[in-house]
Amino acid sequence: MVKSNESGAAGKDNDDKNNRDLTINVGGTSNSPTATAATGSSSSSSNNNSGFGISLNNNGASDSPSKTSSSNSPSSTSGGSSNGQPGRIVMKTPPQSVESPLFEINSKVKLQWSYDDNMKKPPSRITLRGQMPEGFYQPGTTKPLYWYIGQNVSAANMAYTWDTITESPPGYTLREGTGYKLYIYDSDIGWDNSTHVYPGRLFQFMLPFSMYNSRYDQTNDGVPRNYNPNAGSRSVSTGATTLWTVLLTSMLIIFVA
Repeated sequence: MVKSNESGAAGKDNDDKNNRDLTINVGGTSNSPTATAATGSSSSSSNNNSGFGISLNNNGASDSPSKTSSSNSPSSTSGGSSNGQPGRIVMKTPPQSVESPLFEINSKVKLQWSYDDNMKKPPSRITLRGQMPEGFYQPGTTKPLYWYIGQNVSAANMAYTWDTITESPPGYTLREGTGYKLYIYDSDIGWDNSTHVYPGRLFQFMLPFSMYNSRYDQTNDGVPRNYNPNAGSRSVSTGATTLWTVLLTSMLIIFVA
């Protein structure tokens, strides 16, 4: 019996030892950080903690600005700034609907325009340049023949009156025909750069036109052009006076007789 009790006590001691070992192992696993836990991976006892941490990270990532979310912030294309397009001229005189207007030789041509909504920095000075029809070239070359109609003109009024007599190509006369071109561009940008795209600034404008000679020398009522009725001196007709004199004299003779 005593032996049996001793063996039972020994068995109990062994069980207690195993329990103590098990407790120590579990405690070490749950409390001691491992390389796996440090990298974000979880063991069976750390799954709940790691899952909680991922949930926070997900929420944080959705609330924090990222490269994707920053695309919604105002950029250079919003807030009334230029959208990358150049500004353009919209003709008012002659009307935009007339694709190739007729201008009279030896007259004054009135030009008037406005700008479209892309114009953010209107020019302060503009230059108007003409081009002769095909077949007219710069001397000694095959380059088109250009001439200046107006240089560095104030663009404040968005209008210009072209005198076709004094502002014609030097050494040439304007002739009837088609194929003429009128260019308007920002003087500060210059001719060479006027066809480059500068957001919000004037892009070169070109208007094809034709020229004609007016052969109509009289107005609609038959009065010669430039006739001024106030310029001539008044003259009194003597024929009517003489006739009345003769009639009165005859009546007096008859009455006396």
